[in-house]
Amino acid sequence: MLNYGGVAMLARFQSLIRQYSITIMVIIVIYALSVNEQLGKLCAGVAILLFGMLFLGDGFKAFSGGFLEKTLTNSTKTSLRSVIFGTIVTTLMQSSSLVSVLSISFVSASLITLVQGIGVMFGANLGNTTGSWLIAGASSISISSLALPLIVGGLLFSFQGNLLYKGVGKILAGLGFFFLGVFYIKAGFEGFKDVMDLSQYELEGYKAVLGFLFIGALITSIIQSSHATLAIIITAYFEQQIGYEQALAAVLGTSVGGVVTALVASLSTNIEGRRLAVANCIFNFTTVFIVAVFFNYFVMINDAISNAIGLGQDSILRLAVFHTLFNLFGVILLIAFIPKIANFLTKTLKGHNTGESVPLFINDSILPYKDTALEALDNEVKHLYDNAFAIISHTIGFSRADIRSTKEFDEIKNNKDWFKQTFNVTELYNTQIKVLFNAIMDFSTKLQTFANETQYVERIVALQIASRKIAEATKNIGLLQANMKKHATGNNPALQKEYDDMRLELGQLLRMIEEIKHAPKESLEALKDDLKKQKKFFKQQDKDAFNVVEKLIQENAINAANGTSLLNDLSFIHNVAKELISAANHIYGMSNIKAVGKANMQD
Repeated sequence: MLNYGGVAMLARFQSLIRQYSITIMVIIVIYALSVNEQLGKLCAGVAILLFGMLFLGDGFKAFSGGFLEKTLTNSTKTSLRSVIFGTIVTTLMQSSSLVSVLSISFVSASLITLVQGIGVMFGANLGNTTGSWLIAGASSISISSLALPLIVGGLLFSFQGNLLYKGVGKILAGLGFFFLGVFYIKAGFEGFKDVMDLSQYELEGYKAVLGFLFIGALITSIIQSSHATLAIIITAYFEQQIGYEQALAAVLGTSVGGVVTALVASLSTNIEGRRLAVANCIFNFTTVFIVAVFFNYFVMINDAISNAIGLGQDSILRLAVFHTLFNLFGVILLIAFIPKIANFLTKTLKGHNTGESVPLFINDSILPYKDTALEALDNEVKHLYDNAFAIISHTIGFSRADIRSTKEFDEIKNNKDWFKQTFNVTELYNTQIKVLFNAIMDFSTKLQTFANETQYVERIVALQIASRKIAEATKNIGLLQANMKKHATGNNPALQKEYDDMRLELGQLLRMIEEIKHAPKESLEALKDDLKKQKKFFKQQDKDAFNVVEKLIQENAINAANGTSLLNDLSFIHNVAKELISAANHIYGMSNIKAVGKANMQD
């Protein structure tokens, strides 16, 4: 049996094996491509095209400056608007993967609903078809002379200090690399057909449809870029390496392989993000299945449309028409079923209930979108407070409904049914607070890497402090749970009164914070003054605690042992109040924190 040192050594050995294996594989691939010049050109073209897609994505991110995220939340109120938004944005950005990842991130952060996210996904699939028009158009004309000037001009823009110039530069360079990639793919196929003639392997009927559909799906799933696969398919057809219907089937297959990117992105999100990824699979698999079954009819419709718009029999733009045709068919077919798809996925895909509270809003996939990530962090801290609010309310013998109501506390403090409930605050702290607090601290620390401007850092630090205060308040309330339950329901009138007073004071504070949560901005200043008064009140109560306990002992209302416990519990309740007031101030922007660095937050 291996000891700890042996296990650690084995783990290091496995890690080294993986690293060296990847290095060796890369060297083998480079050598193989260098031996076969035409294959090297073909693969280099794919690599350059993918590099261009990365530049395009980064360029639009820099250019949007948060506009895309804000527009996404405001322009997806209905299914139709969601589809239109997804179509337009994907058309402009030429990256359905980026829009898909963004949609999954927003749904998992609860910034848009699952129904809205599904609509955006449908639109992204439709908008992605404009890429086939761009590639087909670029393949039918000589664009190599345009590619290099775009790259040079784009890089010159990228060297500028202005963020907008950098964004424009990356977009231009991305287009240049995109066109250059298409050029090298064409060059690779031109020489490759002299080495191997793919047309001699031509299949017929549904064997050809299924075979090339599978090839299109396989290539797309491996390189995770439908644009790169489309470039290969369109170029292969242009060079007469594959037939017309084979090319159409391969184009259809890109929709199947394209779901891989969304599925991979959903792995780092919560159940809502995974539901959206599955919805994307439903759209693509349903559309592809129907089109494959009625493939010949869709080919005839495609030919009729192509002839109507004046495309020649051998025009590669016919592939682009087909790509748009079947995705548009899928959208028209399924758009009315978006709410039903969302309901079905909500009912069938359930999250694993481990008893632990999990983040509802934050996940690493939204970190690059700093405005969105900050809003998600804000919502997650409020989620943490809601968990603490439930624990603290029940510990002092109140229901959350009573605290949120307008009932007088003198009335509700006499209802002590909650003290009959059996729950362990320490256990709840570990499962409902600490797990969530750790996730918040991890996410907020990572976020400062992306959002390092002063205004972002100040807000992040404020939310970190609020999270720590909430965690400390919950931990402190657990220290008086046993005594609170014992004496608030006990037979000693003096102790019962003191513990009821603690319950009443803390309950009033919790009610005030609930009012702040739902108050309009113009009321926050007055509520801030009320919190200040509460802070002074609890501070004075803390100072008077010793005199109160001493008087009770002198009057023989309580014994010395009870007096010591009461003194400790008064200190605990006042600490809880102090932490909650501080947390509320930081959450709702009522603190005057100024920060330029990372907060040192340890649980």
